[in-house]
Amino acid sequence: MKKLNIKIAIIQILGMVLLINGFLQLKLYSVAEKVICAKTHYPDHNSKYWNSFFPTNEDFFGFWPSVYIWIFFGLITGMFLVSFLNWKSKLSSLNSLLVAIVLYILLRFKFFRKEIISHLFQPVRTAFSNDYGTQCLFEGITFTILGLIVLYLSINPSLIRSEETMIEI
Repeated sequence: MKKLNIKIAIIQILGMVLLINGFLQLKLYSVAEKVICAKTHYPDHNSKYWNSFFPTNEDFFGFWPSVYIWIFFGLITGMFLVSFLNWKSKLSSLNSLLVAIVLYILLRFKFFRKEIISHLFQPVRTAFSNDYGTQCLFEGITFTILGLIVLYLSINPSLIRSEETMIEI
């Protein structure tokens, strides 16, 4: 019978959080000017910047959902990767299910939309540049690569054979 490995599931959750945050930061990089405008001039709809980026209010209200849909794309991509890695390593499918449930809970608490991970690493990203777009690019590439590395290392054979973190199903 296959066993659920809690240690691997926790490592995969960490990798998924980094991967999803990386996807979000890369999307924010691609629309950095609009994000800066929306955050800076939201109360002042008559700003010259507002009119150049968002000619109508409908454009603004469609803008944020299109940014946050990348959280979902990161989640789907990561879950396919986690499921494939768990299948390839002959781990229980419950590992993938546990990762998906924890990430769903994080999504419901708006963990990624609040950019908690980004705020923790803000001193690091501001050390490289004062430009918001460059900061998002640096952080997006870094977190995406770190997330992929953590996910790949989660199926390391020395972690899989750890008996103290396995639960019989």
